[in-house]
Amino acid sequence: MTTPFPPIEVFNKYKGTHCHKLWNEVGQMYICPSCKRNKYEIMRWTKRFPRKPKQHMDWIAVLHRHHDHASDSSDGSNHLNPRFPQAVICDQCNSADGVAKRRLNLPKDFSFSPQEIGAFISATPHDKHKVDFDAARNIYSTLCQQQKIKTHCFW
Repeated sequence: MTTPFPPIEVFNKYKGTHCHKLWNEVGQMYICPSCKRNKYEIMRWTKRFPRKPKQHMDWIAVLHRHHDHASDSSDGSNHLNPRFPQAVICDQCNSADGVAKRRLNLPKDFSFSPQEIGAFISATPHDKHKVDFDAARNIYSTLCQQQKIKTHCFW
């Protein structure tokens, strides 16, 4: 099955749904630092509200502020030195980070950097990413060997 492409009129009218401020903040020339897709390529046809009675198919393109969760303090007030700077990434890259961590049973407070995510995903315009779990495991192992992360290294 071929991935549908959004009509350009739909993309031009798109305001960013629940992330409209971030959608506007990043500007028209935004490129996801992980998958290298632009705003138009991030847009995909998907089910909105899949677990609710008002579910429906729609074009969406969601962005997230991605940061090093290990730098979050337990009380939410102080921040430790992050391993990488906060970045805006697309929903599929943000999702790939979480999927890889769960599949590999990595610590919840660990986060892959945007560049590391880009090294273990395959991105297609207007579609979901494919995640290479072996590549994600190798990145995590390398970080442990280089002592880029101090805790939770178990391979």
